[in-house]
This record gives sequence, structure tokens and C-alpha cells, in this order.
Amino acid sequence: MSDTLKTYGGRDVDQASGSSLRVEALSAANLRLLLTSAEVSSSNQWADQPQAMILQSWLLRKLRVLVALEQDETRADQLLSLVVLRSLNRRRSCWQLELEERVEPRCTSRISVIRQLLHEALSDGVARSQSWLISCDSNDQDQLDLSRELGFQPLRRLGIWRVDPSSLSGASISELPPNCRWRPLDNSTARQLLALEQACCSTHHRQLLDRQWQDLVDQGSKGCGLLEQIDSDQNQVLAGLVARPSGFATPRLELLRGLAWDERLTEALPPALKRLARLQPAPELLVDGEDDRLQTIVQRSGFQLQHTQLVLGRSLWRKLGSRELSGLRPLESMLGRLQPQQPPLPTPTLGRDR
Repeated sequence: MSDTLKTYGGRDVDQASGSSLRVEALSAANLRLLLTSAEVSSSNQWADQPQAMILQSWLLRKLRVLVALEQDETRADQLLSLVVLRSLNRRRSCWQLELEERVEPRCTSRISVIRQLLHEALSDGVARSQSWLISCDSNDQDQLDLSRELGFQPLRRLGIWRVDPSSLSGASISELPPNCRWRPLDNSTARQLLALEQACCSTHHRQLLDRQWQDLVDQGSKGCGLLEQIDSDQNQVLAGLVARPSGFATPRLELLRGLAWDERLTEALPPALKRLARLQPAPELLVDGEDDRLQTIVQRSGFQLQHTQLVLGRSLWRKLGSRELSGLRPLESMLGRLQPQQPPLPTPTLGRDR
């Protein structure tokens, strides 16, 4: 259990000094609370097999679920919130935090619950990592402030888009333009998708993710793939869709494109997105919040903007200048006898040219 909660901007004040709040890893004993606190999405791969979720947590050690519990007046546990910790690569060098809130706390403040969950997550004995990512609703100031307090720095702003059901009724599926094709994610396309993902991230973001093409295959889901332009010389990647796992929510895919805008996207992308919208369940789309042209195409393809989120990252790697390195001596001691013993003589001049 983490240390005593600190005061946070006047908001982190428990209503009762004897709060029964506690945080623990998901177990068979409290799995029932998780399933009854809110309906788990039917799209989730564990929705019908909750035992498999615990197996994933205990054996594969790539997923951890921590729950915040509070006792009610009958001393029965209530699940307030949970945080899902997910490894983003095979090396397990980067983990993602996803916070989900289920019930409003009675005897403590919301900010206290979030803080204790995040503290426990970052010190978890299984998810030991030097790099972390967290996604926060851009309007959730409490969670954003806490994330910044814990050392997270903003990396990207993404819009979350959902299919408008009215756009599917009676609409025919248009074909891709000539010389364009859609290729699903597999071992042959994963390398191209990885290059596209890295082009859309900053250098710091890429270092945190520490991904290889196999990681994209491991986390792939329905809808992932590449939109290609077929040329006589070589094929060119126009856009791609990469899975972004998010707790127990609807499947999410991020729409990626190259750094330079390609006018062929205006014609080629809408048919691919309309086919994506007909998948069951229809995934949500993540789109760069600064990419106005891409957002326009997504909106024309039958998607509606729900809200925006910020992706923040934190690395625990120590900076070189923040610690003393053994074996290094000051420059003065290394120069030794090379230091001048008397003031230097002036440099002679040749006078002005005549």
C-alpha cells in the first residue's frame, strides 16, 4: 500500500479520517465486483471468459488490473475505480496505464482514489518498467494534474471518433480507386506499419514505446492494415490502422499517415473507412488532433468526434548529469603539470601591411 496521501491543491481532502479505501490486484475474489460494477463491453476478448483475464494477468504477465475498493455501511466491498496496466512490447520495457471509474467514492475524494491507484500502478511488482504511457481525457483536469505531478509529459493530442449509425443505413460500399488496395496486418505488412507509426511519433515517444514489428502483430486486431498505391515500380503506403488497446473499452484503431500530405488520400481513404465502419463491433478511431485534413475525411466517412484525449509519457531512466559517475575526475586534476606556471606571453604582431 502506498504512503499516506498528501494534500493536493485543496481538493485532496478525505471526508472521513477512517477511510476504508484500499488498492489491490484483481483476483478471483473481486472479479465479481468488476463484472457487476458496469457491463463489460461485449467486444472485449475476455467478456465471456473472465477466467482467461486472470490467466492473462497471472501467467503471461503482460496485463495487470489493480482495483480500488471501499467498504459500504454493511462492510461489503464496492469497486470504485480500476487501472489496467498493459505491456506495449515483448520486452515489457513500456507499459500503458488506463484508468476506469465505476462508482463515486463516499468516504474519500475522487482525487485521492486516482492518486493511490496511480502510485500503486507505478510501483507494481509485476509491471516493472522504466517507461510508461497514460491516456487522459483532455477535460479531466484532476487526472492531468496528477499525471504531471508524477512526472508525465504531454506527447500527443488525439481525437476519438465513433461511427454514426445513421451513416450506415442504405449506404452502398464504394470500391477503392484503381491501383489502390487494402492489405491486412500480417508479418509482411507489420514492418511498413511500424515505419508509419514511428513517422507519426516524436523521437521521445518512439524511445518510450521501444517497439518492433512483432509487437504490432501481437497486439493486432480486426481492421488493422495498410492502404497502398500500386505502381509499376514499387508500392507506396498511403495510410494505415494500428490497434491501440484501451482497458475494457470498444476496440480502438489509430489512423496513421505519412508526414507529407498526399492528395490521393482524399479519394482512397473514404472507401476504406466505410468498410471499417461496418465491422462488428465497429472500432473507434483515434486521429491526430492537429491534422485537420485527415479529420475532415474521417467526418465525411460517417464518423463523429466524441472527445479528445492527451497521451502523456514518463521515463525513469536517469539522466547522465543527475548522478556522479565513478572514475571521472575534475578537468583541473586531469591537466596536472600541463597547467601554465606563468602568465602567457603576448602574441607578436607583424604590423599593418603597407
